[in-house]
Parts: sequence; structure tokens; C-alpha cells
Amino acid sequence: ILHLNMFKSVVFATFVASAAAFAPAHSTFGVRSALSAEWAPADGTKWVETDFEAKITKLEKEAEERLDAKIDELTSNIASVGKE
Repeated sequence: ILHLNMFKSVVFATFVASAAAFAPAHSTFGVRSALSAEWAPADGTKWVETDFEAKITKLEKEAEERLDAKIDELTSNIASVGKE
């Protein structure tokens, strides 16, 4: 009977400890939940907006040209395979 009571005590203590681990923490320690979204460029600099769409369009065109060149190269290799 002593072992059974001891086992129940250990199980209960384990349950309380695990429940405490998942309990929400109190926010009385000066934790702020609001985000500050204020930003300014460094002194002597100005905000410059980059036109990413134009850069992406240029990169896409270059990639398509490289892909077309590679397709042409592979197609010509296919035609010459087996012919010697």
C-alpha cells in the first residue's frame, strides 16, 4: 500500500509539473506586444525605390534567350546522334 501511495504521489507531481510547463506566462515583466513600424533612412541618405518589375522582366528575357539557345543546341545534337 505504501508503494501504491508513493506511485500516486509521483504521478500527481509529474502531472502538475507538466501542466505548469504549458501554462501561459504572465506578461507582468514589461513585455510589449505592440510593434513599432517607424523607419527613416540614415542621415544624409534618401529613400530610393527600385523598379524590381523592370529588372525581373529583363532577367526573364535573358533566361528565355539562354533556354532557347540550349534547346537549339540539344536539338542539333539529337539530329546528329547515330550518324557518323
